[in-house]
Amino acid sequence: MTPRQLLSPQARAALFDPPTDVRAIVRHYTFSIEDVSLIRQRRRNTNRLGFAVHLAYLRFPGRVLGPKETPPAYMLAFIADQLRIDSNDFGDHARQRWATRREHLGELQAYLGLQPFGRPDYRTMARIAFNESIGTDRGEAIVGAMVAHLRQNSILLPSAAVLEKIALVARARARKEA
Repeated sequence: MTPRQLLSPQARAALFDPPTDVRAIVRHYTFSIEDVSLIRQRRRNTNRLGFAVHLAYLRFPGRVLGPKETPPAYMLAFIADQLRIDSNDFGDHARQRWATRREHLGELQAYLGLQPFGRPDYRTMARIAFNESIGTDRGEAIVGAMVAHLRQNSILLPSAAVLEKIALVARARARKEA
């Protein structure tokens, strides 16, 4: 039996994927001098570009780039252009050691002041989803409120499935109480 999904593929992409709109890419992914300085500390262009893409994903949409995930082409080109690196170097990043990836993510989380999603956040998300479910039945609004709270509080987004599961339970509870 497949798990129930609260979000349409379009809604999931809008909440959890990086933007594809040129203005949004420029707004979210223009690096500061401090960002570029941190990125330039990597030894090779492949590591610099991979590190920069991880930085971009952690900043917005606020989640970790998947191990086999490739960012949108225009976003990748925009980031590579800022660093004066060939965007094709990102392909080599996929072969990066797991330990290096983990080190980069730890360093970036500290740099950005991000916290991982944990048990206390689960309870907070359940409360937010329940309160939102009282006013609407729309999954996008419920999960959107949860995502907004996580971003405002510098907490990494868990997978869409985790937030959908919390939202489904909270919506069912709100319906029952209504």
